[in-house]
Amino acid sequence: MGFEEGETHLIFPKKASVEQLQKIRDLIAIERSSRLDGSNKSHKAESSQQPTANTQLSTAQSSDPDGLTQKTRNHQGQSSNPPSTPTITADSTVLKVLQSNFQHVLVYENLALQEKALACIPVQELKRKSQEKLSRARKLDKGINVSDDDFLLLELLRWFKEEFFHWVNNVLCSKCGGQTRSRGKSLLPNDDELKWGTNNVEDHYCDACQLSNRFPRYNNPEKLLETRCGRCGEWANCFTLCCRALGFEARYVWDHTDHVWTEVYSPSQQRWLHCDACEDVCDKPLLYEIGWGKKLSYVIAFSKDEVVDVTWRYSCKHEEVISRRTEIKEELLRETINGLNKQRQLSLSENRRKELLQRIIVELVEFISPKTPKPGELGGRISGSVAWRVARGEMGLERKETLFIPSEIEKISKQLHLCYNIVKDRYVRVSNNNETISGWENGVWKMESIFRKVETDWNMIKIFARIMIFLVPQKLFWKQN
Repeated sequence: MGFEEGETHLIFPKKASVEQLQKIRDLIAIERSSRLDGSNKSHKAESSQQPTANTQLSTAQSSDPDGLTQKTRNHQGQSSNPPSTPTITADSTVLKVLQSNFQHVLVYENLALQEKALACIPVQELKRKSQEKLSRARKLDKGINVSDDDFLLLELLRWFKEEFFHWVNNVLCSKCGGQTRSRGKSLLPNDDELKWGTNNVEDHYCDACQLSNRFPRYNNPEKLLETRCGRCGEWANCFTLCCRALGFEARYVWDHTDHVWTEVYSPSQQRWLHCDACEDVCDKPLLYEIGWGKKLSYVIAFSKDEVVDVTWRYSCKHEEVISRRTEIKEELLRETINGLNKQRQLSLSENRRKELLQRIIVELVEFISPKTPKPGELGGRISGSVAWRVARGEMGLERKETLFIPSEIEKISKQLHLCYNIVKDRYVRVSNNNETISGWENGVWKMESIFRKVETDWNMIKIFARIMIFLVPQKLFWKQN
């Protein structure tokens, strides 16, 4: 199609003309349309109770999952859609969120607010640590395709979670400092809380003092720089501001199944990186669907320049997602996103619009085919109390920890002899009559950032390889009682 192959992603030549970009965009849209249309027909054959929603999806969503294709046609003068922002009249959560977040992300562009955020961030310390880690990474892998900014982003994530922000399950009592419990009801925001964009105030009750404590859910990132606490909404809101303050291009990402996070654009890798400050994770987009067990439907990203439907980045089960996208007609969703983007990009330069178009083409290529989950995306959620995570169904699947207990034969010989065959992927317990255990994970007690990879094209099998392109610690433990 005209892409050049990079180390970890596809690159479109900077010299490409707008006409070339349009041609590639259309080819990708046709390919995606045919794939999703096939998936949709299969789903209808299995479940004929929702023909209207599915038919609409196959013709609308498949041709343009993020809504920017028509935006480009508008720019070329081939569409009659008006440039004004669509009026949100339908009773749809998705449409209301589109309108709300479309305006909200502009607060991150306030220069005075960015300066206030920078005053909270130990920029020089984070840069020092990131440069040290980058230097070590380059010594280990001279061809590593990352930059100072990529490692700075990782340090920002770590600092934000470990040193700056903290999670709130229940607030401490303002009178005795003891634990409280949520009474599951909302209080009316007072004038000061309304000033900082609070729509909801939780009631946390102290049984010892018989006192009701307020937990306002602030929606203004300036206030969050002061309070430095909350749940995923507050975390993503404040972290996105910090990213913009450091000069990263950032998106605020909203998930219809009640979660939010951030995406950051990496110029060195020329792609958007998933970043969840609550979990201190980067570039693990399948974490929610595979690790947490979320049933995704709509995932929308918002930035100062565009609104993008990025649902397909976060799912490897496209057919299931398609069956759940029934809240709003795909045509209406696409037209709404198109109108918002056209309005937002009226003031952009021709070069900036071309740059955005190049990026969306790369994203479309990424969206076409479902990805395979990586080991780092298999775990359940870690932020929040256990009760809260269980209630939300985000604990994920538990992995069995293997403990080797010496048999009578091994006790007599005083020897436990275990061998692993990387080709056959099995253990042989030599000291116990050559007992075999299939699957290397079934003999492991604990592990971090480790997986087994079969390279069929090279006829090679690798184990203990790095999960990410970033430098991460690798740990593997076997345990004997």
